[in-house]
Amino acid sequence: MRATAHTVLGNNTNTKGPTLEVGCGNGTYLSELSELGISGATIGMDINTHALEHANNFANIQGSLLQGNFHHLPLAKNTVALSVGLDAFDQSQTNLKIALAEIFRTLINDGLLLIRVSAHPWLLGQHDQSFGTGRRFTKSEICSDLTKAGFKIERFTYANSIMLLPAIITRLAINFKFVTVENQFDTPRILNVLLTKILLLEASLLKFINLPAGLSIYILARKPK
Repeated sequence: MRATAHTVLGNNTNTKGPTLEVGCGNGTYLSELSELGISGATIGMDINTHALEHANNFANIQGSLLQGNFHHLPLAKNTVALSVGLDAFDQSQTNLKIALAEIFRTLINDGLLLIRVSAHPWLLGQHDQSFGTGRRFTKSEICSDLTKAGFKIERFTYANSIMLLPAIITRLAINFKFVTVENQFDTPRILNVLLTKILLLEASLLKFINLPAGLSIYILARKPK
């Protein structure tokens, strides 16, 4: 999924200022951005202390790691060139209006926002609750929220498309108690390898087209000049 994020971001890593990732977790994506030669300092923010401790192990993250949330960013107005939020804006306890307003405030004019959120509200269930997902979005909902916040959408695509049908079947199986959510926490290694190859193939495909359906939504949006 990180490969997909890199593809959607494209060549926009040559920024004119710092890059901020909200909900940076263990710092893996920030580290990968650094390896790709992103210009400017990188700032990672997460509410989880243990995740930030792990992120400190990445020696190539050239910047700061902050504990907090995106409802109150400790950053000045018009200072961030690129903001990233992967599976952050759809989490429980998130006030999307406030979060987007804070991102917009801290972005420079012409700055970019890359987000990934969960798609299809009708799929919301026990699986999402176990992983902290509080909301799934329709295309119109998330695009409307971004537009109202002042952003101009440059790219919209679904992703994780190959897993949409299996996810529907799994959700139904959980609802009818044929399987439990806990069964999904220990995925066989061979299945992990197969899914990784599928997602890498999908990431390559996204270099040329936008996908019409999938479990996730990726959006690249810009703060107008």
